[in-house]
Amino acid sequence: MKIGLLNCGGTITESYQSDGTIQRLLARDLIVSSGQADWIGHDIDPVDSCDLTFASLCRARDVMRQDRESEAFVLCCGTDAMEDVAYAAALLFDRDRPVVLTGAAIPGGHANADGPRNLADSAHLARALPQGASALVAFAGRIFDPVSIVKVWPQAIQPFGPETAIRGSIEADIVTLTGSGTVDDSYAELDVSDLGARVAIVTETFGALVGLPAISELDGIVVAGKGAGGVSAQSESFLSEAATHIPVVLSTRCAHGFRVNPAVTKYAYDRAHNLGLITAGYDGLNASKARIRLIAELGRANRSAKAGR
Repeated sequence: MKIGLLNCGGTITESYQSDGTIQRLLARDLIVSSGQADWIGHDIDPVDSCDLTFASLCRARDVMRQDRESEAFVLCCGTDAMEDVAYAAALLFDRDRPVVLTGAAIPGGHANADGPRNLADSAHLARALPQGASALVAFAGRIFDPVSIVKVWPQAIQPFGPETAIRGSIEADIVTLTGSGTVDDSYAELDVSDLGARVAIVTETFGALVGLPAISELDGIVVAGKGAGGVSAQSESFLSEAATHIPVVLSTRCAHGFRVNPAVTKYAYDRAHNLGLITAGYDGLNASKARIRLIAELGRANRSAKAGR
């Protein structure tokens, strides 16, 4: 199977020089270091993952659509934003060919770099994925679902979790899948021009929400509530007022999102519905991923509105 490598930077591309500067490895360098001679390299945005944007992913998607020789793709990026990149890729990428995301914990220019192994594992996973699968993450021998994956350790050979996000393993080049992790939602028809909604994530510790932009300056809000979506009584009036003007989604500051038993829902969940907050479609998404989905939803709605004029 011919693999296309989409280079979106990250630690896997970092080669530290003697003067302390970083020289970014290009796709061709990564292909050589991993011993994958028959891969096709594409340099998309070889940057720190914190600098990746919707535009970066749309450029990667354009490259995939133009590359008809590759039968699957591996996208490398930094681990700091990989959970967001993976979820956005699952929403925005076409599903005609498998896509696997990976990266590295040790810089690519280091003698003990883990990037080459992760790239090889990703290729094995790509070859094992069924037609129509959404993007998955392969890292340090584990396979992760893009919805549930979070970075739980700032710096570690295996920085991702939780256990419930694991969808299989890759050991000695053998892929074992224990679940597809398929994302039902697809927004592959959206262009970067559709993904410019102004969506704020708001949270609170003690007391009411403060320092927020005016509602008129926003297109949507994601509330990173406490635990199962709890917010203080002091914040209710603001959220209720905001929900009459723009979509307000209830999420949580818990890293793995929340799921609520529909038979015995948490009081905060029911109270949020009474305030006009949205939860449908956002179960299991933390605030960051909820923001990505809301931006995509708003983009689709705006596109439909323009088409109907």
